[in-house]
Amino acid sequence: MTGSGEPTLVLLTGLGTPATWWHESGDAVEDLLTLVGRETWDDAPFIAPELARRFRVVTYDRAGMQDSTAPQQPRTTDDFFQELDAVLQAVDVQQPVVLIGHSIGGLIALEYARQSPDRVHALVLLDSSHPDQLAQFAVATPADQLRSEAEARQAFLEHHPERPDLEELLGQGADAARPGCLGEVPLLVISRGMRPGPEMDPPFDASLERREQIWQALQMDLVACSVRGQHLRLASPSHYVYLDQPRTVLQAIHAFLEGLHAP
Repeated sequence: MTGSGEPTLVLLTGLGTPATWWHESGDAVEDLLTLVGRETWDDAPFIAPELARRFRVVTYDRAGMQDSTAPQQPRTTDDFFQELDAVLQAVDVQQPVVLIGHSIGGLIALEYARQSPDRVHALVLLDSSHPDQLAQFAVATPADQLRSEAEARQAFLEHHPERPDLEELLGQGADAARPGCLGEVPLLVISRGMRPGPEMDPPFDASLERREQIWQALQMDLVACSVRGQHLRLASPSHYVYLDQPRTVLQAIHAFLEGLHAP
């Protein structure tokens, strides 16, 4: 936990991503540069210390990451909720929080806000996964690839450090993100840019291009979850939006949070 000021911001990482990546590159600078397609890090800021200049910021490693205890059983949405509740209790959060989640962390944040809206002041989703993602992608995926991806999800269940049940997390159905499901909880969705199709080197095949279109449509579905939903689509196609374009993401988050208190 760093910084001070209200509301408290709780940052939720993507699957298999350490919480340190909100703060610094550490020994993983080469990995981060690969993810964002840059040759040097230069003076690009990290999200957590910049937000901590004005707010209290909480980050944490989920079970299985870094030095945290590895889970003994497959983990579902309820397990991630209990973990988040334990974190909020440990840091003695008294007021509703702002959840900022990337990828799977965004999905966890969305579901938590949907089920416990009284505990969430606002929500920021960074190129977030979607609870109906598996079914939506299946319509654009060849059968052999579907089988391969199902096997990969089973391997994650058994061997990934976090042991996520991706069938449950990403297969909850369209109702889990239906329009208006968050009511008036303020929501900002920041999504990556559209990946090019035939112009890409190597070029997307038809199924990958269709999946990219579906991903973009799912981001718009997430925006519609709140009657106060806002959307920012970035220019870059990098999934790690908070590492790839941190200044733009920070500017958008600050403007969003300031708008919560506007008359």
